[in-house]
Amino acid sequence: MTSCAATPPGGQSTPTPLSTSAQADKSAPTPLPATTSQPQQTCAPFLPGAPCTTYDSVSAASNGKALPWAANGAVKAQLTSINGELLLTVRTPCGPLGAPVVIKGNILTVAGKIATGAEGCVGAEGYQRLWVQEFLKRPIAMTYESGKLLWSSGEDSLTFKAE
Repeated sequence: MTSCAATPPGGQSTPTPLSTSAQADKSAPTPLPATTSQPQQTCAPFLPGAPCTTYDSVSAASNGKALPWAANGAVKAQLTSINGELLLTVRTPCGPLGAPVVIKGNILTVAGKIATGAEGCVGAEGYQRLWVQEFLKRPIAMTYESGKLLWSSGEDSLTFKAE
């Protein structure tokens, strides 16, 4: 078997001379790759006075009825600022959700598409992620008092405590 770089039979190979343009290109300085700074990600508070941390759910309600699955940290929420833009990350029993958001006063609104993790869930966990995802599509009124962050939208709510 021979390769493209095989030496011809009977001796050494003769290098092919470079063309004049190739020689000129060889002496030209190699451009350096453009450098960009890494995005700066920092924790952002949901509201003034609220700790800047990850929050664990302690309760939820849909149409005024309690959703027991949301207790004990089943839903986790964190807000970060990346180069001045707010990004909400929510982890559900069926995987993560993320979206750019804006906060005006105490109203949090998703400002783009909600990205979902590639995890596939069936049954209760799939329903739970879908409920949270639909909840996030509406403007969310936020309050923070007595160490709890409350999100509410119509008859639906999620209550969190700092981790």
